[in-house]
Amino acid sequence: MKTFSLSNRFAIAIFAGSLAIANAFAQGDFEGSGEVPDPNCVGDGCGYVSADQADQAVQSESEDNSNYSYSDNGSASEEEPWPTSTEESTTDTTAAANTGSDEEEEDEAPAVATTNIDEEDEDTQHYIEENASDYRARKEGFSKGMQFGVRAQVGINNNLGSKASDWNIGPELGAGIMAKLPLGRSFAVSTELNFSYRHYSYDGKSDYGKNEASIDEMLFEIPVIAQFIFDEDGFFIGLGPNLGLKMSGDSEFNQTIDFEGTKTKDKRSNTVPTVGVEIGALLDVGCAINRWLVLDLRVIQNFTNLLDLDLIAESALMHSKLYTMHVGFGATFLL
Repeated sequence: MKTFSLSNRFAIAIFAGSLAIANAFAQGDFEGSGEVPDPNCVGDGCGYVSADQADQAVQSESEDNSNYSYSDNGSASEEEPWPTSTEESTTDTTAAANTGSDEEEEDEAPAVATTNIDEEDEDTQHYIEENASDYRARKEGFSKGMQFGVRAQVGINNNLGSKASDWNIGPELGAGIMAKLPLGRSFAVSTELNFSYRHYSYDGKSDYGKNEASIDEMLFEIPVIAQFIFDEDGFFIGLGPNLGLKMSGDSEFNQTIDFEGTKTKDKRSNTVPTVGVEIGALLDVGCAINRWLVLDLRVIQNFTNLLDLDLIAESALMHSKLYTMHVGFGATFLL
């Protein structure tokens, strides 16, 4: 009975081993079995093929892939190899797309560059060439658009009118401050407060000899000028009234009498007074050299008589009517 039990166990072991060997051959687990899963089959229920058949299938698929690539329009082509890296292709495509987009934006850009300078109105476009003073005036108020400067002038004067031929051309100097308010691209209003020095000289003859006179006066001048600007270079013409307020004046009259071969000289001071207020018209032509310097040529013609006929004490000049003209070259330095 004991012998029978051992034989039964041995038989069962042999049977189990044969089943394991058969299963191993069926799965291709043993080396050299020659069976592998079919590479062309996807999903459950696929069978097994030999190793040689699997290698041929993989090699055939590689050759097919190497003979085809995709062109830009997605159609197959046999002329270009399959790209080795999809990342390079994606990068090139993105760069090309960005380049095309930039070119389209440049083509659509306006001919004149514009910028939005209004924070409150973000949809309104304005030319960037807008004058800086215009921008400040519109953005911050008219007082912020004003320009201030210092003006210096050198010039000459001459007299027109009755008995003016004996008056000589005299020199004059001036300096002062100015303020300018732009009211647009082609129009501005400016005013000045100038301190001026003027010298007048007279040489006349009488029946008894020779008369000489000189006048020195200092005054404030207040012109109000409407300026018309013609181009971007800053060329302008200004028109307006001019008011002169005399601060001080001195005169000297020298008379030489030649009677029967005898010469006598007489010198008198402050006998040729001038008026305290002069009113005239102004013409100003100039050009802005740069942001800081403006040069101009100014002509002022007064309509009031220079001499105060109610106070004059010299008979030779009592009936003179002198309407002075002033021509000056000035330079304004903007602050």
